[in-house]
Amino acid sequence: MNLSLTMEKIADEINGKFLEYSAENTIITVPVTRYRYQNVTGYLINRNNVKVVEFMSRICELNESIDHKAMLELNQELFYSKVVIHEGYLKVAAAALLDHCTEQLIKDMILEVAKVADELEHELVGADIN
Repeated sequence: MNLSLTMEKIADEINGKFLEYSAENTIITVPVTRYRYQNVTGYLINRNNVKVVEFMSRICELNESIDHKAMLELNQELFYSKVVIHEGYLKVAAAALLDHCTEQLIKDMILEVAKVADELEHELVGADIN
């Protein structure tokens, strides 16, 4: 599966925008409401000698007002994604083995990451910062 072609196709289907940085790093801008958008970055990585596709969207910088327990509890309610701390930011991420991915699975993962990240961004920051 070519991740770039798949993400470009999904961007077209959802009226989003697609940007390819490299064969291993792409961004899709997902419209989540009429006036709000969320950037989801797609990565092709090797983890333990296995190809993995990972999607990530930034919510905000870490700060003391974030209820970490609530973020962990939210993970229980999500299907594909999880709330993570990465490089000093609170983010939403989803990952799967590339060999197990279908276009529909990738689309579902991207849409969930975008929706959850946007909702948390709105709740925690009160603005669309991505």
